[in-house]
Amino acid sequence: MKMNKSASKMITRTLGAIALTSGVAAASVASNQQLLESKVDSANAHRGLEVTGAIRGIAQASYVNTDQDPYGKATMPDVERNEFVNADFNFGFRPWESVRANAMLRLYAGMQDYFAAAAKIIEVPWLNVEGQIGNSFYWTVGDFRQQYSPLTLFNPDVDVLYEPTIFARQRHMAEKQQLLEGNQRNLQGANLQFRHGLNDVLGEIRVEGMFARVNRAQPLDFSGAEGNILPNETIAGATQASNTDKFVLAGNLELFPLKRNAYVAATAMYIFDNEDSKTVTYRHPDNDPNASLEDEEGNVIVETGYYRQEAINPFDLSTQKTLILGGRFGGDVAGMMGNSKLILDATAELALSSNDAYVIVPMVNEDGDIDSYVAINDPENEGVSGVGFNANLNVGYTGDSWKLKVSADLVFNDSAWFNNLAQSPKFFAQRVLNSDYDGNTVKFGINSPLYTTFDALYNFAPKFSPVTASMKTDDNGFKKHLDSYDFAPYSKNSYSSTVYSQAQLELLAAMADPAIQMVLPNGLATANRQGLRANVTFDLSDWLEVQGLFGMFSQTSPLAGLSAVDYTDFGGGLKVDVFKALGFSKPLEISGSYRHTERSMDASDGSGTAEMKTDFINAGLYVQYLPRLGFTAGFQMVNMEMNDMQQLYSAAQFANIATTAPMVTGKQMQWMVGLDYSLDKNVWLSLNFGMVSVENTYNTTISSMLGGNAVNLPVYADASLAEFTSEFTQTVVEASINVEF
Repeated sequence: MKMNKSASKMITRTLGAIALTSGVAAASVASNQQLLESKVDSANAHRGLEVTGAIRGIAQASYVNTDQDPYGKATMPDVERNEFVNADFNFGFRPWESVRANAMLRLYAGMQDYFAAAAKIIEVPWLNVEGQIGNSFYWTVGDFRQQYSPLTLFNPDVDVLYEPTIFARQRHMAEKQQLLEGNQRNLQGANLQFRHGLNDVLGEIRVEGMFARVNRAQPLDFSGAEGNILPNETIAGATQASNTDKFVLAGNLELFPLKRNAYVAATAMYIFDNEDSKTVTYRHPDNDPNASLEDEEGNVIVETGYYRQEAINPFDLSTQKTLILGGRFGGDVAGMMGNSKLILDATAELALSSNDAYVIVPMVNEDGDIDSYVAINDPENEGVSGVGFNANLNVGYTGDSWKLKVSADLVFNDSAWFNNLAQSPKFFAQRVLNSDYDGNTVKFGINSPLYTTFDALYNFAPKFSPVTASMKTDDNGFKKHLDSYDFAPYSKNSYSSTVYSQAQLELLAAMADPAIQMVLPNGLATANRQGLRANVTFDLSDWLEVQGLFGMFSQTSPLAGLSAVDYTDFGGGLKVDVFKALGFSKPLEISGSYRHTERSMDASDGSGTAEMKTDFINAGLYVQYLPRLGFTAGFQMVNMEMNDMQQLYSAAQFANIATTAPMVTGKQMQWMVGLDYSLDKNVWLSLNFGMVSVENTYNTTISSMLGGNAVNLPVYADASLAEFTSEFTQTVVEASINVEF
């Protein structure tokens, strides 16, 4: 809402509209668009205060149930309740017409800190100042969002084909909680843009310069859930603590000639760790407050309480120096022909990376045991060159009431290609509901006993206080804290705009969910991939949409011990609005989809092929039977299957982190129904009830060979069996409100 006088605002907009009308009547098509944009900017550039925002609230209870624990070996809570209300207020202060300050004030109240006023959250997660110089220069200092292209600056997301509305709303809330917008990255720094329309032939030119910080030197508690991928683990990538500040310096040039029907662009990016900001800290050796200091002869110098100087992140001593050079070109042939019904356009992108590689070095103690795995720069592989290439083609035709479109993507990214500002995934699977029930194993994500794809995709808790392993409050009791996190509250959410390091990306690859991240876990910028994918979409009068997809990819350089690694991805689905087809104004949408992905890996020695197959099924219903009241329903199922060789590979891939019992077959099923009151697409109040059912069969023989105590088996599992089938259900009752204004 605008807080300056409404009469003045109405007069201003009326005069602006008259000016626009007269200008449009006298100008060419290209000039019309430029004039329209400049007048709209001018109409909105008046001094005053603008307030927008969002209110999100969830009251949720989740109950775990299993018939496999008759003796009550699982002692952690099997019920979790989350209740919170989150209010985001975006204040836009414009003291002058050409300058604007933006601040988001976030107010939070949760059930777990209801009686603790000092524990309530009041923060400013977004703050910037932006301005305009003339009609062509724009600048921003502070927080901002940006994306260039899939190979340069991008935040790759997971794709669920025809996702049911009842689940899509949950994912929307989880992403908005993290301040995410599409595939844009959240950055902090300075951004300068020049945008100017030239003429019909040269079109428009856009030049941008950007300098932003993507990480900073700051000590973090290795036992905390916040800031750590794997709390209390001594391997490279386990913690996100950084020894130095990390920055990106970028320049981007885009030209849209031929009335914006052609496209030429170039991007240069330099991502680097500022070694001048390198910082150290002091810790007890191995975090043991009773550690003593001895001299070379074994004499005790300090009996207890000894501190020693360490790197902030002693498990990743590598520094990043990455140069990205990219070029893009394309054209809308149909636009050049002046044919509004034809769809014919293509783009291509080539990017080169130069990056200092790293190696993982095992650190051995006096007894010959490995204490940790540390990442250091590889002096023999400095400035390693990599290549990434993408090409996209869209062909189709639009009739009077229908549209047919075929899209194809060609991908070739070699194994040395690296750009963490394009490869860092938006989604990293986390355990959310009933996380306490998994105890010390919750940190292992997809390899924790109660993990489901649906939980990671759709649930979140902005501030969750975990239970303790011991109810004692003395020092000895607190020593028994969990290995997965310390007692401090933390946020449970699988979505972020985090830029990960090389070691962290390698760790995430071992913890990716194969049901949704098997083929291109890092989007079109995924390294070591080549192949083609195609998508066919048919749309009829906006009430019927049918889609089919197919993709085939392989690794450009198969991993060690493998001669070939191939990926296959195919599926299809449809969405029908029955009421719209019958001429009614309210929707009755029915949707469904099926998607199959598989991976095959041939051993170099000819010993066999490792195969993993997954199926993802969706079905959804949304109907409004009164002006604002509606009914939603959704069903999802994930099936997974691994052959014997894949089971061995899965256990070996995670072995340096923890022992796991590889999955033989897995079946996850989720259904949910709800009533809602909706005012707009992103304004609703809903009451939902649902259930998740899981039946996973594990090969316990392999985990026993690796030493037993598999982290992905529940505490009541019978490891004496060759295979153990874990069965449990989660019943979820929730009420949610989402208002964006």
